[in-house]
Amino acid sequence: MTKKILLLLAGLLLSAAAIQAAENKLGGYMFGDYYYNLSGPREKENGFWWRRLYLTDDLKWNDKFSGRFRLEANDVNVGQTTRQPKDKLIPYVKESSLTYKSGAWTVNAGLTGTPTWALPEKVWGYRSIEKTVIDLNKAGNPVDMGVQVVRKLGAKADVAVMLGNGNAFRSETDDQKKVYVQGHYAPGKLESRVYLDWQKQPKGADELTLAALVGVVKEGGQGAVEFYQRTVKKAAAGEDLKSFGVSLYGSKKLSDNKKVFARADLYEPNGDAEDDQETLLIGGVDLKLADQVHVMPNLRAVLYQDSSKDAELTPRLTGFFEF
Repeated sequence: MTKKILLLLAGLLLSAAAIQAAENKLGGYMFGDYYYNLSGPREKENGFWWRRLYLTDDLKWNDKFSGRFRLEANDVNVGQTTRQPKDKLIPYVKESSLTYKSGAWTVNAGLTGTPTWALPEKVWGYRSIEKTVIDLNKAGNPVDMGVQVVRKLGAKADVAVMLGNGNAFRSETDDQKKVYVQGHYAPGKLESRVYLDWQKQPKGADELTLAALVGVVKEGGQGAVEFYQRTVKKAAAGEDLKSFGVSLYGSKKLSDNKKVFARADLYEPNGDAEDDQETLLIGGVDLKLADQVHVMPNLRAVLYQDSSKDAELTPRLTGFFEF
C-alpha cells in the first residue's frame, strides 16, 4: 500500500512539473439569457439561465506539443421537454486532448473536437444565440474519443480525417467506430467545406451524414448557406430514416460596437413523413460593451408545418462574457 501511495505521489509531482514547464493559459466564457415565452407549449414561462459555462486550460510545452483540458456546465433544462427545477449546474469533462504539430500536419488525440460543426459554428459566429443546424438537430458529436489528423494543402485548403468511438464524451460500450472526413477550401474571403461521417452500428443500422457549406467572411460581416442530410439505415420498421436541414445566416457590422444578425433554418426530421417540417427564425442586435462583454437582444421563433402545434415565440436578452 505504501508503495502505491508513493507511486501516486510521484505521478502527481511529475504531472505538476509538466504543467509548470508548459505555457499555461486559463480562460473560458459564459452565456445565458433572460427569456419570456410569448407562445408555445410553455406560454408565459420566463426566467434567467446559463446555457453554457466553459473553463479551459490550454497548455503548450513547445512548438510541436500542446494540450487542452476543458470543463463545461449547462442549465439542466436547456433543450429539455420536462422541467427539472431542483437540479444544479454540474460540470463535466468536455475535452482532454494532446496535439502534435509538425509542418503541414496536425494530430489531435484523446477526447478532442470533431470536424462535424466546428467550421460552421465559426462562420455563423453566434453560438451564444443558437447552435448550428447540425448541432441543434442532434446529427453529430461536438467531441469524440479518438485520433484526428489534419493535413494542410497549401495556404487555402486542408483535409481532416478522424477515427473515434462515436459516443462523444461518454464511455465506449461496443466494438463499433465512427469515421469523420472533411475537406475545407478558403480562397480569400470565401469559406467552403464538404463533410461526411459514417458509423457502423449493430444489426445494420449504420448512420451516414453528408454536409456542405459555402459562405463569405469579411471585415464588415459574414454569412453562409449550410446543408446536411443524415441517413439511419433500418431505423423504423426496417426502413431507412432520412432527415435533413438547411440553414441560411449572416451578420453585418454597423459600427465598432454594434452588429446585427439573422438566421433561417428549415428542418425535415423524416423525409417520408408529411406535415413535420420545422422552421427556425432568429434575429437580433449584438452590442459590444467591452472587448469581452456582449449584450444581445434577440427574437427566436419556431414555426411548425403541423397545424396542431403552436408556434413558439421567445424574445431574449442574451449575455456573453469571456475571461
